[in-house]
Amino acid sequence: MVILVFGGTGLIGQEFCAHALMNNHQPIVVSRFPERYNIPYQIIGYADAAKPPVQRMLSGEFAAVNLTGANIASKSWSDSRKKYLLESRIDILDRIELFLQQAPQEPDALLQSSAIGYYGNTGSKKIDENSAPGSGFLSELAQKWEERFQKVELEDTRKLIMRTGIVLSNNGGMLPKVLKPFKLFAGGVIGSGKQYVSWIHIQDQVRAMMHLIEDKYTHGVYNLTAPEPVTMKTFTKAVGKTLRRPAFFKVPSFVIKAMYGQMGKETILEGTRVYPKRLQDYEFEFIFTDVNLALKNLLIKQKKQK
Repeated sequence: MVILVFGGTGLIGQEFCAHALMNNHQPIVVSRFPERYNIPYQIIGYADAAKPPVQRMLSGEFAAVNLTGANIASKSWSDSRKKYLLESRIDILDRIELFLQQAPQEPDALLQSSAIGYYGNTGSKKIDENSAPGSGFLSELAQKWEERFQKVELEDTRKLIMRTGIVLSNNGGMLPKVLKPFKLFAGGVIGSGKQYVSWIHIQDQVRAMMHLIEDKYTHGVYNLTAPEPVTMKTFTKAVGKTLRRPAFFKVPSFVIKAMYGQMGKETILEGTRVYPKRLQDYEFEFIFTDVNLALKNLLIKQKKQK
């Protein structure tokens, strides 16, 4: 099956394309600037939707995945940055909708990226897909993102929303940033240590995405997180244990707030204890449910590659 991947040049996108190819699918990356990238998959532009070669590729069964959106945690959140983060998610859906409406037929499934930030800071309360949205910028951003997605006019397409947690990968995201102080023997708990880290291994992330596309009965919202979220204290202890480095240093909350402001507060000092209830209801089997095993897999793999 052809799978269009909007935002396929990012961390999750590249891993998903590789996984799709290994499972006998044909990933096609759709980018605003296809000429900028040298990737081992076919890449096309948004303006190519009406071209005969693309029309032929989309004349049979196909699916689409939207992974677009500027990085939440790369910069502090000024008013202009907040506006950009929202526009990078909302405006691109206009282009995606137009692209898919030009295809000879609608996609079987459209998988939309979102985030567990939707639930806000929930402390130790257990959260699943039925839980209410929270407050704060991340929650407002996710809510507006999902609201726009639900308005995409594709009547015969299964619409799926994946609220993704913290993706553990050697190639980007949170993990490489956490590893740096540990490698300098200065690792430890960030903030109170009581905030929850709802994580998922990159392999399970892309496997879950494929599961949602291939299972014709899936629809609606799914949390993409491992079934065993942990506190920040447990997470940093697991990193230290895996690296065989001490984890007794502490980064106080005021330091994070001074360095990153609201962004640091919502993405680092606050947390959400999220469970993937619907994924498990739809018989998805995780490879990595224990954070120690997930870290061991990633860090040993990283060591072998050096």
